[in-house]
Amino acid sequence: MMDKSQFITLETLWKLETWACAWFDEALEAKFISTSYSPDAATLDLLRGYFRAGLSPAEAAHACFGGRH
Repeated sequence: MMDKSQFITLETLWKLETWACAWFDEALEAKFISTSYSPDAATLDLLRGYFRAGLSPAEAAHACFGGRH
């Protein structure tokens, strides 16, 4: 989990936002979620970890939801 007092650069924030949008699109395309989906805190923590680990948005979508479907 990211320390809430930890700052990130604007470049990293932009990369994370771009990655998260691509992750959402991948999850929609795979029919893991609907357009009204809103991730809970636990899922957001998972996504932060997947981003830091270097997973692609598609890999993260499957890691997040693939085992459940």
